[in-house]
Amino acid sequence: MPAATTPPTPNTLPPPQLFDILPSLHSLLSRLLLPPSADGLTPSLDSITPISPKDLATAASSITNKIQKARTAVRQLPGVDMAIEEQQDVIAELEEESRRLRGVEEAIRKAARKRLEGAAREVGAGNADYGAMETGSRNGVSNTDDDDTHSPPTSSPIDAIGLFYQQT
Repeated sequence: MPAATTPPTPNTLPPPQLFDILPSLHSLLSRLLLPPSADGLTPSLDSITPISPKDLATAASSITNKIQKARTAVRQLPGVDMAIEEQQDVIAELEEESRRLRGVEEAIRKAARKRLEGAAREVGAGNADYGAMETGSRNGVSNTDDDDTHSPPTSSPIDAIGLFYQQT
């Protein structure tokens, strides 16, 4: 499969408060919809001062700034500039890599299980070369000159598995 454009390394995400405009918008709309007091000076019972429609643009400037900052942050996220097809290609490649790695992991698991079962069978049959298991040698030829490094025979396959884990 040809390599598609991979997204750049992920940047840190902006804080969630940057995208949380609903409380500010709700507050602004509440002030806009409040009926003005009879004298025009008394604040409402909720201590929210009403706002006239002519002052709306000024009052909404903080919300507008927050939206502009959020847009800028979203545009800087990795992959935003990629077309949908490119994003789908990258996703397909990542899914394929994930499947491949799961296969490698399973193969390693099977090989380890097979090795442990073989070691357990050798110990159970009394054919294990404990020096080879301990020093990593093959065919009974020790990697060290000292033959006192051989472990005593184990009594069960479970002991052999424990011995295997101690040596790896």
